Amino acid sequence: MFHTAANIPASTAAGTAKSVPAKNEAARLRLFCFHHAGGSAWSFSGWGQWLGRGVEVVPVSMPPRSVPAAGVPGAVSTMDALVREVTRQLTPFLDEPYAFYGHSMGALVSYGVAQRHVAAGRRPPACFVAGAHRAPHVQAAPDLTVGLSDRASLELLLGLGGAGRLLRENPARMKVVVERLREDLRVCGTYRHPQAGHRPLPCPVHVLLGSHDPLVPVADAEAWRSHTSAHFSFRSLPGGHFFNREHKDLFFAELGSILGAVEK
Repeated sequence: MFHTAANIPASTAAGTAKSVPAKNEAARLRLFCFHHAGGSAWSFSGWGQWLGRGVEVVPVSMPPRSVPAAGVPGAVSTMDALVREVTRQLTPFLDEPYAFYGHSMGALVSYGVAQRHVAAGRRPPACFVAGAHRAPHVQAAPDLTVGLSDRASLELLLGLGGAGRLLRENPARMKVVVERLREDLRVCGTYRHPQAGHRPLPCPVHVLLGSHDPLVPVADAEAWRSHTSAHFSFRSLPGGHFFNREHKDLFFAELGSILGAVEK
């Protein structure tokens, strides 16, 4: 279920390690990273170099998402099932200081994991960082890929900055990415925010949003404020839905500042 950011296999992100590696003793905090719809653990390649030795970056490779009829082993078909499985896998590794970063769909998944973990009376994250996603109680945007061809869906993802343009030249890889994108968006569409019994997280919540994100209005991102009983911050950074890739220096400076405050 996990990779270290330094050891994502060169050939594929599918051969995921079966457990979180032994803790890097130089690190004061583990950062579990949850990828966007259509993404993978590859999304966080190189993050360790940007954040330094004080933060151990652990990309979370989620279980496959698919409808039951497809018969994919170990696959989940709803957001609730996805959150339950990821929580089960992560729980043994959340007994020391840790933080969550989730980008787009990953913000929703990591929020669900944090909620389940805290509700069970376990250690909360030192901080929770959401990138490019509306607050979980805000009505989700419609699936933009409905009715689109694979090619049009890929162009949508490319336009947002969520995939490399070389995919255009690799039809087989394009099909895999588009199918994963569709399944992820379908799973996101199954999310229903609880109407009662959902307490704010007892940890700081920080929200980052691209200043020109076409998918997430500022007000919807700022609405995360109601999901913490601790400190809240909102920061708009230059860029679109994948601002973290467009302006890496600014993004990692901001994320490093957030995590640095936790470490002290």
